[in-house]
Amino acid sequence: MSDAPNPTPSLLVVHCKDCVFWHAFGEDVGSCRRYAPPPSQHVDDTGFWPETMAVNSCGEGILATDPRATRMVPCGECAYWFRYNPDQGVIPLRRGDLPADWWHAAGFCVRLAPRAEYQYQWRTVTRAHWRATHVSDHCGQGTARAVMPEAEAGGA
Repeated sequence: MSDAPNPTPSLLVVHCKDCVFWHAFGEDVGSCRRYAPPPSQHVDDTGFWPETMAVNSCGEGILATDPRATRMVPCGECAYWFRYNPDQGVIPLRRGDLPADWWHAAGFCVRLAPRAEYQYQWRTVTRAHWRATHVSDHCGQGTARAVMPEAEAGGA
């Protein structure tokens, strides 16, 4: 039997304002960046994260002050972030609501696999499109891209 005390429920719930995964927009509002954006059924969808209030809380948060807290990896440094053409970023087919410089600095988050979903009204299975995220976005499921030693990268 372990001598370690069981954590009290109040220690299992972390308020958004105190969580390592919370990205504040202001003093009282922000977004939960715990999970990577899932694939979409629509081309040119962008990643987004749920908006939460600072006083909201959940059981999947980690205190930002915890020494074991995960460092959030920016999309541009993440192993799951992909760009078909690094020089051009993402070229949207059907969207004009974001400025061209945002799309130029965008890539695709391929962290999560698509889930099967049947469209009963069309009797088809949906297509998967990975969501575009900005190079500076981040989430709690990112993994830093391994840096190749210079010799393996073709250097001397």
